[in-house]
Amino acid sequence: MHDGDKFLDALQRKAKLLYPAVKRTVDGAPDDCYWLLDPLARWTESAFGVDAFDLAARGYARYAMEVNRLQLAYESSGEFSSSSHEEVVQAVYDNPDYMIPYMWAAVLIYPYWPSMVRHIAFLRDRFIRQLPEQAAILELACGHGALGLLAIEERKDLRVDGVDLSPAAIDIALRLRQASGHETRSTLKVMDALDLQQAGAPGRYTGVLAAMLAEHLHEPERLFRTIAHHLAPEGICFFSTALESAQKDHVYEFRTEAEVLTMAADAGLRVVELVCDGPRRSGARYRPRALAAILEHRN
Repeated sequence: MHDGDKFLDALQRKAKLLYPAVKRTVDGAPDDCYWLLDPLARWTESAFGVDAFDLAARGYARYAMEVNRLQLAYESSGEFSSSSHEEVVQAVYDNPDYMIPYMWAAVLIYPYWPSMVRHIAFLRDRFIRQLPEQAAILELACGHGALGLLAIEERKDLRVDGVDLSPAAIDIALRLRQASGHETRSTLKVMDALDLQQAGAPGRYTGVLAAMLAEHLHEPERLFRTIAHHLAPEGICFFSTALESAQKDHVYEFRTEAEVLTMAADAGLRVVELVCDGPRRSGARYRPRALAAILEHRN
């Protein structure tokens, strides 16, 4: 029995139709999925109690159904939502009723979605384990903060500074951090992750985490410039994004992997490793997929 099975048991109770596919995904990569799910389950129960697993299951179910609905609309119309940044902030990031269940979904997609599951091993093996000793990591738009906490859990010499625009997300991250026991090696604050006026001196971080953020920005080029500013000359960045994937707060439509490589290059960065997965959809115009890459400065 894994601690992480508490998430799966709740999904089986609260969203039975979604459970079989999720169980197949977890069973297909158990070492990677439980590397994430087991500590997350312990922190979740300590921070929020056992009822949080049912909340997480309902949040994931609502998210999954909304994603399917929006993807069908995207397939039909060929257009993303035209919501402004301000409208997305008001409807999503500043709305606790939406943001709290959304935060659970945002971390559970890693072990639950076949397109995301390779990101777990990629994050652990190609980013966390490759950082030098005593490395400092900046997590941009940290959300739930779970990825930064997993880095600290994996390596006791690391420290992580997390920033996010959403007060509701930071509240969840603070409670998970307290439950994890890693408070002395983590800082969290509400801040626009792209605000270079508050960024401090360049090159302060040996590692930068920028996971599933670029597609939420009207100008993702700013994100690559932000990464380049914060990243030390010898540093590495874990970057990920969604392509051809419609969601409520996705505002930039990445169509090709080449767009990501070009934006990185324009900011003085290069992609040194990359994974990209998504379902094959016969006859569909779009193939929603998830890309993860390791970035470094170009010399």
